Amino acid sequence: MRPLHRFSILITVCLLGLFSSCDDIIEPPQIPEQKILSYDVVKAWDISTYAAWKDQLPSFFDSAGMPINIFHFMHSAGVNTIRLRIIHGKPSFPHPTLEQLLWIARIAQQQKLAIWLDFHYSDDWADPGHQATPNDWKNLTIQALSDTIQQYTYSTVAKFCAQNTAPAIVQIGNEISPGMLWPLGNYSGTESQAQNTAALFNAGAKGCKEASPKTQIMLHIIPDGGMLKTGRYFAKYMQFDLWGFSYYGNWHGCDDSIVFNNFQTLSDINQKPFVIAETAYPHSLGWLDNTNNVFGLASQLCPGYAASPQGQLLWLKKVWKNAKSKPSFKGMGIWEPAWVTSAGQSGNQGSSWENVCLFDFNHKALPSASFGW
Repeated sequence: MRPLHRFSILITVCLLGLFSSCDDIIEPPQIPEQKILSYDVVKAWDISTYAAWKDQLPSFFDSAGMPINIFHFMHSAGVNTIRLRIIHGKPSFPHPTLEQLLWIARIAQQQKLAIWLDFHYSDDWADPGHQATPNDWKNLTIQALSDTIQQYTYSTVAKFCAQNTAPAIVQIGNEISPGMLWPLGNYSGTESQAQNTAALFNAGAKGCKEASPKTQIMLHIIPDGGMLKTGRYFAKYMQFDLWGFSYYGNWHGCDDSIVFNNFQTLSDINQKPFVIAETAYPHSLGWLDNTNNVFGLASQLCPGYAASPQGQLLWLKKVWKNAKSKPSFKGMGIWEPAWVTSAGQSGNQGSSWENVCLFDFNHKALPSASFGW
């Protein structure tokens, strides 16, 4: 339960004008203790864009062309967790709003699917090339920004807890190898920068734990050239329960043995398990809308894995099997397997991922949708 005296202090600080905006400083309802739905091995789909479609959901079909309920289908395919990204402010498609996320969490919980929240702490995508501080939080000192992150994270997680959908995992930042909330949280390799990044990260982690003490905190980074140095600094200063790593052959190397050895090395530093937070592979190099695809070139493929339904299936099987051989492996997430092109969402509102989904261009399940966790 969150200490009420700290909220009073925050309100006082807010009234003194130290915050540029107080929209996030909202006292959520009191939260009863609750059991968190979670699984020993995470088998996740990130279905954030599906949540953003709330009022115009596309139809999906099984491999035989029969209509499916995507939640029933996920469950039957072995998925046990859904991952949902949280964008600050007023998200627009393909980002879901908080209300849409709460709605999707309720449905998922009914289907015995655990919840994994991915805080981007930005008004748009956060990734290795973009970690922009929300407009409402600009020009704050690092202490004021830390306080804001703590309260914002607490308030958001508390809303999930209040509807009995407490998250099993909360990810503090998305792919934060270069830091988070630039420029204060920028990290380019120095220990002092790592400490600044950690101050912001730990504020988010504290806010989450105040709302939901049993939720696991994830640190999500990428396997770039400085991964081991970054990981050691972050492990020294950050408070978290499990590592999260992205792994895409196009960006991180097709030889997963090198990458997974680094994952295990970092896990051994602080004896924290790891999850492959994101992976995916194209089933085609074709397209269905006017939005440029992220994976659209033959040069982006890994040898031996064609951009075909079979190539996609083999990729997921390989990643799962090889990662599972590592002692600290705790699960895997497939990124946006249902971000198909849908009627009413074309052009700039189309999908840059339709050829990497686990459904074909007719929204029919591909073999990889049930690849065999």
